Amino acid sequence: MKDIKAMVQQPREIALYCAMESDFYIILQVNYSRHDEHCRPLPEGQRREFPIEGYTRVSEPLTVSFIALDTNTLVRNAVEALNEEERKTIDELNRKLAQIRDKKSQLLALTHQTEQS
Repeated sequence: MKDIKAMVQQPREIALYCAMESDFYIILQVNYSRHDEHCRPLPEGQRREFPIEGYTRVSEPLTVSFIALDTNTLVRNAVEALNEEERKTIDELNRKLAQIRDKKSQLLALTHQTEQS
């Protein structure tokens, strides 16, 4: 498993972004590349900000360091996220099964009507 605590505690730049069409704001990490948009290396010390599709950065970046959660809380949160993903998958499969069964019933009803004619 990755050393999540070390990753969380590394300083990173974050900024406020806006989805202009809906006035929805979100805080995201600002990501940079050392290559231009044509994948050519930038001059030493320069970097290019990666745009985030659908969002416009509306604030200056802030450098932050987070405090990692303790391992037990981290594991509990990860398990809860997997449980939620499992519930959604079960719901989706049940919906698909219901659709398939409904189609099958319609076909069988059609076959039954044809046999009675």
